[in-house]
Amino acid sequence: MGLKDFLRRVFGKEEINRKDLPLGRESVEPVKPFLPRALDVRYRFVDPRYPREWIGVIEKAVMANPILSQTHNLLIALANTGHRVTVQGRQKKEAEGEIEALAGSINTDHLINQLTSQIAIGGAISAEIVVKEDLSGIERIVRVPVSTIYFTYNEETDEYEPYQWVGNEEPVKLNPKTYKYIPLLTMDGSPYGVPPFLAALSSIETMEEFLAELKGLAKKVGLLGFLDVKFPPLPKAPNETETEWQERLLQYLENIAPQIENNMSKGIFLHYDGTEAEFKEITPNASGITELVSLNEKWIIEGAKAQPALLGYSEGVTETWATVSLHVFLSQLENIQMLIKRFLEYAYKLHLALKGIDFEDVDVEFEPVPDFSPEKTAEAELKKAQYVTTLLQAGVISVEEAREYLGYDPSRAPTVQREVKQWLNGNGTRKETNTSRGY
Repeated sequence: MGLKDFLRRVFGKEEINRKDLPLGRESVEPVKPFLPRALDVRYRFVDPRYPREWIGVIEKAVMANPILSQTHNLLIALANTGHRVTVQGRQKKEAEGEIEALAGSINTDHLINQLTSQIAIGGAISAEIVVKEDLSGIERIVRVPVSTIYFTYNEETDEYEPYQWVGNEEPVKLNPKTYKYIPLLTMDGSPYGVPPFLAALSSIETMEEFLAELKGLAKKVGLLGFLDVKFPPLPKAPNETETEWQERLLQYLENIAPQIENNMSKGIFLHYDGTEAEFKEITPNASGITELVSLNEKWIIEGAKAQPALLGYSEGVTETWATVSLHVFLSQLENIQMLIKRFLEYAYKLHLALKGIDFEDVDVEFEPVPDFSPEKTAEAELKKAQYVTTLLQAGVISVEEAREYLGYDPSRAPTVQREVKQWLNGNGTRKETNTSRGY
């Protein structure tokens, strides 16, 4: 479809002017009609769709709950695959040297792990770039706790403005040039990121209550039985009332019980003639406990948006569904990497600008996530390459189109050659990257 065809279909004519399109936004942000006109900024904060305290609950659950802890660790371990930085511009070598030095000073690998954890727990990147006092570059990057971030809505600019509010201190307005809040997912009309583990909290609470009940049951399950001792009743004194007699019987049993327990621990039992003793076994009914625990664990995994097969819960999972689950999880990792990519690119560009280095663009590219089925992937790539080669030989596509279709970047030719040699030598298909410098 050509430009004129598109304009004719949408506007009914081949040219457009200002009357055809509205200038500016016509829709209204949902929070706008409810904003108070108070001067104190604390009364103008927009509330998130969930209690802010729940982020702290998620942090504790990540440390205490085995499933969330494992999911959290899995996200960090698989998301940080190492990354490469590509700089375009006249001073490319100088820019790459400065980025390498910056990556070492701020420990980019550790920063990526922290940002991944922040996204998993708080649902967003919340970090501030600290600039040196002499404006000669970036000094460090600090994480700002997501739970301390508050937003106000600016009607004039139609934007949400971030503040940090801690304790009784006055709220601090954060500069958008150095502070970045990048959410993974937001609800309509809200600037706050939705924590991925949020839906697992209710199941975790149920699990904690259930485990508390299991502690009492565990004592019964581990108990073999009990000794039933029957004493002949003490004779009632002539001047003794019924109440006094019952109290004397109870006092006698309370006094004799420690003696019986002490004798039983020594392997003997002493008693008067007429006393009956019988050992009774107990077999508590623990059926259904495993099913209840497994069901609640399944709810926690689903609430955390994790994949059971990757966490070791593979009951009744077919190979096809396991493959689908793996691709879903890898897509989640790529979404997390995309947020970190945008943040690092902005930080690197700001650092180069402060250094006065001429550049056109800075691109951060994460290494591919681990391939869990390299044989199938290699076979698919081979068939794809054969198909493209056939089209190229037939003159249907050009060499450039073939490269684009195969996703081949000529600048990565040395890297590809090295990967092929490693694969032929049996060292695996994954590239060993030097991530200690952020590359």
